[in-house]
Amino acid sequence: MIPKSHGWRKTAVASLVIALLGLPASSAFALALGRITVQSALGEPLRAEIDIPEINADEAASLKPSIALPAAFRAAGLEYNPALAGVQISLQRRADGRAYIRLVSDRVVSEPFVDLILQASWASGRIVRDYTILLDPPALRARTPAAPTAPQVAATT
Repeated sequence: MIPKSHGWRKTAVASLVIALLGLPASSAFALALGRITVQSALGEPLRAEIDIPEINADEAASLKPSIALPAAFRAAGLEYNPALAGVQISLQRRADGRAYIRLVSDRVVSEPFVDLILQASWASGRIVRDYTILLDPPALRARTPAAPTAPQVAATT
C-alpha cells in the first residue's frame, strides 16, 4: 500500500502530463536556425549562409532576419565587429527547395574570428542565435585537396 503522503506526487505528475499533451503541436515545430557555412576568406567581404532546416510558407512570408544591435553583443559578453554593419540579409532557396539565410557584407573582414548574433522574427515567433565565424586566410581557402586519381596502367601489345 502506498503511503498517503505520496499520493500528491501521482496527482502532480498526472496533471503535468495532461498539461503537456494539451499544448498546441505547432510550437514543437517552430522555425530553427541551423549551421553556418562561410564562403569568404580573411580580408574579403563576408559571404555566409545559415541553413533553415524547416520553414513553412507563413514563416517564410513574414521572416525578418537581422544582426543584433551592438548593445546586445555587449550584453552577451561578445565583441561587435564593425564589418557586420550594413550586412545584407535575405531568405533564399536552393535548387532543391531548402531554405537558407544569405549574409553579404560590403566591408572587408580583417579578423579571423567574428562573433555574430542573428535574430529572426516572424509572425508567430522569434529566435536569437549566436555564431562564431572562422575566416581562413585566402591561401588556405584556395587549396583544396586533390581528388584521388585512378592508377595508370601501361598498355601492352
